[in-house]
Amino acid sequence: MSAILEALAKASESNLGYAPYSRAALAEFLTCGNLQTLARSNQQGANWALSFLAFAAEHEPDDSPVLRRLWELCVALRDPGLLATSIGKWAALPAVQASRLALAAGALRQRHFTLVDLAPKLVKWLPASTSAAHPTPFGELLLKLDDAQLFACLKESWDGCGEKSVVELVRRDAPGRLRRIVAQAVSGGQFNEVREAAWLALATSGEEADFTLAAQAAKEHRSESDRLSIANALATAHPGRFMELFEQTALAVLGERDAWCQAADAAIALVERSGLRHRVAIERYLGGELSTDKWRRKNQCDYKSTVLDAVVKRFAKDAVPLLAACFASDQGDVQVRALEHWIALKEPMQAKAIAGHLRTAFAGADGVAVARAVRLAADFDLARVEADLWPLLAHKSRGVREATAATLARLGVSRLTRAKELWAAKKADTRIATASWLKAIGTPAALAALRDRLDDEENDDVRDAILLALEKAGGGTDADPAELKRRMKATLAKLDGPPAKWLAVKQLPAAKLKSGKPLDADALLYLLHRQSRVKDIRADLEARPLYSLIDRETSGDLALAVLHSWQGAGADSEHRWALAFAALLGDDRLVPLLTRQIRDWAEAARGKLSEYAVQALALLGSDTALLAVDALTIRYRSKFKNIGKAATEAFAEAAAARGLTPEELGDRVVPWLGFEPGKPRLIPCGKTQVEVRLGSDFKFAFRDAATGKKVAKLPDSAPADVKAEFKELSASLKEAVKAQLLRMEALTVRQFRWTTARWRELYLAHPLLVPFAQRLVWGHFDDTGKLTATCRALDDLTLTDTADESFTLPATGQMGVVHPLELAPEPRTAWVRHLADYNIEPPFAQLDRPVVAVKPEQAALKFSKELAGTSLNAMTFKGRAERLGWGRGSVCDAGGISFYRKTFPNAGVEVFLGLEGMYVGVDMYSDVTLGEVFFVKSGSVKIGGYEYDEPANDADPRLVAFGAVPPIAFSEALGDLARIAGKETAAKVGEQD
Repeated sequence: MSAILEALAKASESNLGYAPYSRAALAEFLTCGNLQTLARSNQQGANWALSFLAFAAEHEPDDSPVLRRLWELCVALRDPGLLATSIGKWAALPAVQASRLALAAGALRQRHFTLVDLAPKLVKWLPASTSAAHPTPFGELLLKLDDAQLFACLKESWDGCGEKSVVELVRRDAPGRLRRIVAQAVSGGQFNEVREAAWLALATSGEEADFTLAAQAAKEHRSESDRLSIANALATAHPGRFMELFEQTALAVLGERDAWCQAADAAIALVERSGLRHRVAIERYLGGELSTDKWRRKNQCDYKSTVLDAVVKRFAKDAVPLLAACFASDQGDVQVRALEHWIALKEPMQAKAIAGHLRTAFAGADGVAVARAVRLAADFDLARVEADLWPLLAHKSRGVREATAATLARLGVSRLTRAKELWAAKKADTRIATASWLKAIGTPAALAALRDRLDDEENDDVRDAILLALEKAGGGTDADPAELKRRMKATLAKLDGPPAKWLAVKQLPAAKLKSGKPLDADALLYLLHRQSRVKDIRADLEARPLYSLIDRETSGDLALAVLHSWQGAGADSEHRWALAFAALLGDDRLVPLLTRQIRDWAEAARGKLSEYAVQALALLGSDTALLAVDALTIRYRSKFKNIGKAATEAFAEAAAARGLTPEELGDRVVPWLGFEPGKPRLIPCGKTQVEVRLGSDFKFAFRDAATGKKVAKLPDSAPADVKAEFKELSASLKEAVKAQLLRMEALTVRQFRWTTARWRELYLAHPLLVPFAQRLVWGHFDDTGKLTATCRALDDLTLTDTADESFTLPATGQMGVVHPLELAPEPRTAWVRHLADYNIEPPFAQLDRPVVAVKPEQAALKFSKELAGTSLNAMTFKGRAERLGWGRGSVCDAGGISFYRKTFPNAGVEVFLGLEGMYVGVDMYSDVTLGEVFFVKSGSVKIGGYEYDEPANDADPRLVAFGAVPPIAFSEALGDLARIAGKETAAKVGEQD
């Protein structure tokens, strides 16, 4: 089948809903070529929704009529991006691009177009040069254009893609032509149509005529950014001749109010080239008023902060006057960045000035910036600003109040005498902040102050805060029956109905208490009201004692009814408490319902609701529910990653609540599928019985219990309910096996170990885990972690070694899946031969796993540049990396992502891969360039928004030299990188063992 038509058939309805044509119309056109079909089904959609067809063209034969029609469609849509992708933007061989260009030209002629007509559009998308600095077939086409046509291509190109590529092509392969084209443009009044890359090429060419043209552009170009870049390039090439021009240009740009990015670039360039000679101008820029527009203000703050970073890096303590200049106007984020640098200088003589500027920051209008300043004060001389902090517990911003509570808690129990005064505050928000302050102190005396207030506090919000503070501090309290009754009475007296209009309380199914008495209407209304106050997916703390009294065997229908009512009313996220209520009182009937709902919400762009539903499954807490959560961590590992992350976190929290690690909980929730440990299932089928086992191939195996003969499937005589059960079990088995395969491979890489007793309970008894004991090579490790023996399980569940000798599992020590790096060549070869002799195929790559070892000359290396410069499509990179367990690092300016990383917690390291061109929301038309690779100690690099914490040079103590990285972590990381970069073998990145 055509790859393009197959992609169309598999496309989701949600994606095609944005497309300009229906699936049927597209299929008919791509099959028959009738454009009228498309005209009749025009949906006024977006061309990008058809990008998957262009990607599929990579796998379409060159002589495919479907490919030719796709090109005609791209022309009809006037979308050169789709056309370029289908031609082969990322074709590895120039010959591939050449053949596609030739075929496309023929197809376009049928529509009265030529590639020359489309060249100005295609230049944005098709590379003009290879990585070896030779023209691509498209580059050769460009060189054949006349000057006017080539200038049209330059005008349509844009920074970072076609522009530089075309300019470099012309400068390298047609010397002198670039100057002629630019000179003609200037004389023809198209001065500002010449792009920056062309001017920069002239500024650095070394030719006098080129300098003259570039200098004119530095003075007269309408783009501030271009003027600055050109002047900077000229000053770099000839400092003595063009420094004055550069400074004049930079100062002019610095003074332009609306030139945010350009002004920052000008300030940094002045600092780097002229030192502090223009300090007054830079101070004026740093202290200038910000825009009143929220988005512009945020960007201006970011740019000024970047300038501060550069100034302090260059001048250290001499930068103090520039830091002080930031307080000339209200610009909280900039002031906080200035204070961060100022405090980091550790100049005792500056303490008084810093305290004064902290007070200025505390009085700012931006609550987020005020909260940052308050947290910053905690690392400063707190006594100097303590008097200014206490009033902030009444600040209008919750973030400020919480930050203040945490900061003041650093002063400890000596300030507990203030509690009485704070509890007397009229504002409930202040009393809530007081609860946070006492919780942060966390001493027995502080917790006692919280408990004492609980009896007197009547405001529900403050009571909730106190209860939550006590819970998180480990000092939670459950009300006695009399107190519960009193709270219910007080709460019901304030109510005038149910907490939501969609809730018909009187029609809800009845539930019972553990005492056998019914849950009465008042208690139910109280429970619903209390739960409705909680935004998190957890039990309301005041209502928790009542939850504990309810018989879960009788409350499942009530839970389903509330959940269905909420869903029927549109599942408003404001009422997501219904998910928590259902999970706290429901049963396993919720699991398939919520699992389907998670998928549907994800597809409908309601991902946050999907996260809440994941948390509800974890709150439900049954083995079935937790198995579903564990499966969701795998299912949404790369697509809808927010759901996968929520599932991972929820599963880890559920494990911690049970005193287990996530791995131990993962073992406990592996489904039994109706089997008992070490036993087959016996199914009555008329006059005989059928024995059912799970085979080593992870499929059900049937055998006549009387004769021992194999049976292909359940006999027709099997009871109908059993047939229905096994139909469901087959689907569950497929899902469970997929999850366990990924989980077991991850545990192998992480070198997870089980005690020998626990391993025997799991891998020699659990029907879904026994195949792993049979098809993988396992190692026994002593208490020091040394490998002492290797084995695998046979069909009769006895253990054997490579020589087919029986192996007795020691009573002590640990068991784990052996990584090939843990085996010497001889035993590894022996195991490969053993598995082949028994026709055993491991469920995932184990002994034949690609292995990468550190080369001797790499042992002291801390940064590797072997992949640096490798370019690939951004979406290709993202898909490959995230499927292998890599995730993005910090998100910085303009949504940029400079690093991807992977953690190896058991090995104590993380690996980082530098990137250029990656950003949040990257699209199919973007490329990324791989950068340096380095390892750091686990948790040593801060990850978050606007964090720039990655090591910059070899002197950083967080770096781990390649020779010191645990071998398995190194091998797996470098193997991943080889696959991400599209290398044929890992040996291209490191030495293959």
